[in-house]
Amino acid sequence: MSLNVSWIRGSNALSLFRKRLAPKLVEHKQKLSRSSCAVFIPVCHREDKLNLLFTKRTETLNSHTGQISFPGGRCEEGETAHETSIREMSEEIGLTPSQIWGSLSRPVVSLKMENVYGCVGYIGHVEDLQMKLSVDEVSHVFTVPIEELVHSRAEQNYANQRTDRQWEKLADRVESESDTQLDRAENIRRIGQSVEFCMPVFPSPIDTDPDIWGLTAVMTDRLLYTAFKKNGYKKHDFTPVAS
Repeated sequence: MSLNVSWIRGSNALSLFRKRLAPKLVEHKQKLSRSSCAVFIPVCHREDKLNLLFTKRTETLNSHTGQISFPGGRCEEGETAHETSIREMSEEIGLTPSQIWGSLSRPVVSLKMENVYGCVGYIGHVEDLQMKLSVDEVSHVFTVPIEELVHSRAEQNYANQRTDRQWEKLADRVESESDTQLDRAENIRRIGQSVEFCMPVFPSPIDTDPDIWGLTAVMTDRLLYTAFKKNGYKKHDFTPVAS
């Protein structure tokens, strides 16, 4: 994806990036139950470039073993999405954000049909951070320049792991949001009938790590679309793969 996004390299890149995201970020004030999850999408500087920070989960966790993710986890009863994401980031990498910008307007729905909220904020210059990784949860962290993410998105086919009932529930949920979501709901139903569907994927800068995929890639793609759509970045369109 070759786009002119030179503004992300400037001295005021952080304020411009936040300004572009602001209209689409919200504060989810509702108290959530343990059936919801939240992650923190950490924006940071590294060598004067704006980056996103990712974690690699350890091989000993019960779920999403060894995958690339943002810091996050399950909500405690009565927490907001912001409270969960900040708590989880503190537990996993020992950091709290210096700025909290808001959350992506819609949660991403996991394979287990759980809402996963993506909160966004700034954590500072990586070189100055005193991280303390949870040895049980985080193998290591790495950052990727935002400009590199814009140009490196690819697509990959994944097996359809949801049941027909789950796809229908997801379509019904989308349909209930507003009349303008009818086309999106129909696309969800089409994907539900396919054996495979196409999802965004971003390469990891560490050769021995897996790609950035799944919910993490979807949230990354949404964030990039919000910031760079004026520059021609196209949000990934989930499409069924013809059999």
